Amino acid sequence: MTRYIQKIPHSVVYSIGDTHGRGREVIEFIAKLEMRSYLRGETNPAFVQLGDLCDGFAMPEDSSPENLRAISLARIENIPRLREVLFHEGNRFVDWQKDLGVRGLLTADELINHEDPTVITAFYEACKCFETLLLYSHYQKAHPDNFFVIFGNHDADFLRGKCAYGRQQKYILFGLLGLSANAVIAHMTEGKTRRVLRNPWANWMNRRPHLLFSGDTLYMHGGPTGELAQTLAQTGTEGFRQWIAEIDKARGRGMNDPIFEEHASFLSPDGAPNDWFRFPERILDFLKAAQCDYLAVGHSPFLDYEKGPMLDLANATPEMKRNFNTPAQLPPEGRLIKHDTNLKRTGELWACRHEVGTNIWTGIDANLNEFPLRT
Repeated sequence: MTRYIQKIPHSVVYSIGDTHGRGREVIEFIAKLEMRSYLRGETNPAFVQLGDLCDGFAMPEDSSPENLRAISLARIENIPRLREVLFHEGNRFVDWQKDLGVRGLLTADELINHEDPTVITAFYEACKCFETLLLYSHYQKAHPDNFFVIFGNHDADFLRGKCAYGRQQKYILFGLLGLSANAVIAHMTEGKTRRVLRNPWANWMNRRPHLLFSGDTLYMHGGPTGELAQTLAQTGTEGFRQWIAEIDKARGRGMNDPIFEEHASFLSPDGAPNDWFRFPERILDFLKAAQCDYLAVGHSPFLDYEKGPMLDLANATPEMKRNFNTPAQLPPEGRLIKHDTNLKRTGELWACRHEVGTNIWTGIDANLNEFPLRT
């Protein structure tokens, strides 16, 4: 029996792209969407978030150490649980820096008042991600039948240890979650996850599904690799069943399994051979095998463009950047629904609304204005 595949029976689904530490905004947005849905007479809508809870890269316009310290302290005042863990007697946080490794342990006061801008930035990001985990896990527990969070590649990175992204932020975040300094160092240097997964928030994240099916749409964080799509073009539905059974078993083995390899798996299909812009027919092969009409994904704001050159924002035109920040209904045949609106680079919140069993997809912005999805 699969543990990380979930089917939802709802007739209307609201879906939102990658979080990247902006959980408070997302939960407030969902509350507005839920009220809007109620006023429209919709019964039991579903709200789906497409993963990447960790790595809060999005910085405020004023990213000076003084401002980051001030807004971090403001979050602490608003989150009693964060204050409790941060200032717990004897608690120490790992001080880590690229190229230097672990430099020692810091008290909460030393961490907050650190003069190194990179440490203050990591602390601010860790506070945002702690808040996201706290809010999402509590909201999902209160709304188990209509709020769903899908597992993303940054979530895998967090649980894997030996992290590729935001390492300093993660050292601090694990400390905020209540792990001892020794446990954090063991996890981040050796990938020893047993103690990590005993943590209620990390364990909650680890139990999120990696695939979510509505009546006509497959929701996932990344999408198929080119190799997988080509295989499924030959093996069809039976091959798809074997694949989901395989990745389900692999989740039980842990994030170091090759099937979750960064940049090369269904969580992060980033390599040039996985370019759906150049090979859109691969999406059709995947959907045919999955017996779905639509594929709804997060992970990349660049799906309108060829992989590689457009991944560098310095080469992007203003029109491209606008497209990065909006959801879209893309080829082939409008069957690929792009959700990532670049939140990790201060993009704007959007939701995609779909009436299951129809071809109706619309985008809803943070002000609740509704538009046809960009094509």
